[in-house]
Amino acid sequence: KPITGHEKVFTVADEKLVGFGFAGFEHMIENKLEGALHPGKFVQALLRKVQGLGVQVLTGVQVLDYKKIDDHIEINTNNVTLNTRQLLLCTNAFTNELIPTIDIIPNRGQVLVTEPIEGLAFRGTFHFDRGYYYFRNLGDRLLIGGARNKNLIEENTTVMESTLAIQKELENFIRQYLLPSQEFSVTDKWSGIMAMGKEKLPIIKAISDNVFCCVRMSGMGVALAPIAAQQAARLMNKSI
Repeated sequence: KPITGHEKVFTVADEKLVGFGFAGFEHMIENKLEGALHPGKFVQALLRKVQGLGVQVLTGVQVLDYKKIDDHIEINTNNVTLNTRQLLLCTNAFTNELIPTIDIIPNRGQVLVTEPIEGLAFRGTFHFDRGYYYFRNLGDRLLIGGARNKNLIEENTTVMESTLAIQKELENFIRQYLLPSQEFSVTDKWSGIMAMGKEKLPIIKAISDNVFCCVRMSGMGVALAPIAAQQAARLMNKSI
């Protein structure tokens, strides 16, 4: 309550299980403050915002390395060489390619989306099995991701591809628990890379006098990024 201003954020909601059409679950807890957003629209809105403030955004550029030269940082990429007074690494799971000693373990998350399902009974976002499964409705479609705990070692990777084992596990989960009496077909699938480590807190610190990092979002980057960015900005301003 001191943080959210709301009492009883979590409530037992077992009675909703039947109405959602689920099978095999005994209990459900409702979080009244749980939210969802459209990540594509989110990124588009962010780009419009920062570009309107004069920020230049370059995509498709791979940073190979960087080094300090006098009072500036030289950044070598696969296309051009850039120079800057300060450098902030927000490369999350890929940061140990630039800083090998940093405490980051890449974790691949795989996702699939179904075609529209007539009469889809549930609305909202859901978490299962300690958060290893996440699913939600997208209109009348079902989006589900996770199951990496079924193959943790192989999913500790920065390779962004889908695998048959995890995709099969997600489809089986849908058949057994979410749509036990409905047919469905998968229209889209993809993967993304999260950054985990020995602890959950993000790493927001100075690497050297002019180099900083804001990484290791532990799979919660959308929620953590605004506050993490503010802390990184304050840290960089203090060093000027």
